[in-house]
Amino acid sequence: MIANYQSMSVVYRQRVIHGLQVYGSYTWAHTLDVSSDSNNSGTPMNPYYWKGDYGNSNWDIRHRVVTTFVYDIPFFAVSNKVLRAALTKWQTNAALVLQTGVPFNVSTSSDTANTSNGGGYRPNLVHAAAGECGRGHLVGCIDATAFTVANLYPIAPTGYAYGNAGRNLLHGPGTQNVDFSLFKNFPIKERLKFQFRFEAFSLFNHTIFRNPSATVNTSSFGNITGATGARNIQIGAKLQF
Repeated sequence: MIANYQSMSVVYRQRVIHGLQVYGSYTWAHTLDVSSDSNNSGTPMNPYYWKGDYGNSNWDIRHRVVTTFVYDIPFFAVSNKVLRAALTKWQTNAALVLQTGVPFNVSTSSDTANTSNGGGYRPNLVHAAAGECGRGHLVGCIDATAFTVANLYPIAPTGYAYGNAGRNLLHGPGTQNVDFSLFKNFPIKERLKFQFRFEAFSLFNHTIFRNPSATVNTSSFGNITGATGARNIQIGAKLQF
C-alpha cells in the first residue's frame, strides 16, 4: 500500500479547578492511499494503472473534535449523616465527539472495461462531483448529473473502458455523539466499597447516518438507508474490594 498521511492537532488540558477537569482536542488530518479496501479488498480498478486509484483512504476523517470532562459535583455541607452519605461526593463524566464523515466510492453496477479483474469499477465524470449527505439530506444527496456510464459502452467491444472518476471522491455524513456517566462510591469498610453508576451512551439520541448507496443508474443512488447511534441507558451497581 502506498500511503500519504498529514495531520495537525491542537490540545487543551485543564487540571482540576473547583472539581472540574477538562481535556479537549481538535485534529485536522488527510490520508491518501491506493489500496485500502474500497475496491474489493484492495484490488485496483485498473491493475496496470495503480495511480488511478490514488485517493482518499477509507478512514480519511478530515476534522475531529474530542472533549472530555470529569466533574466532582459540589454540595453544601450537610449535618445529617444519612443525607451527607447520599448527596455528597458524586462524580460525573462526559465525552463529546464531533467528526466529519468517511469517504465512499461512486461505482458502476457492471464491468464497464470487460476485464473481470475483480476490482470495483467507477463511472466517468461529467463535471466536479458534489454531495451533501446527512441529516435533512437522506434521499438523492449525491449530484447524479456529475456521473455517466454512457460513453463506456461503445458498439465495438474493443472500446470498453475504465471510468475516469477518482476513488473515494465524496465524504459521507459526520458524527455527533455525547456519552455521559454519573457515579458514586459508598465506602463500607477500609477495602470494600459499593459503587452506583448511571450511564447514557448517545445521550441526546443523535442519529449517526451511514454512507449513501453510490451505484450509479440505480434507484437507490444517493439514498441513505442505514443509521446507528440509538440512545443506550444503563444503571449498574458493584462491590469493589
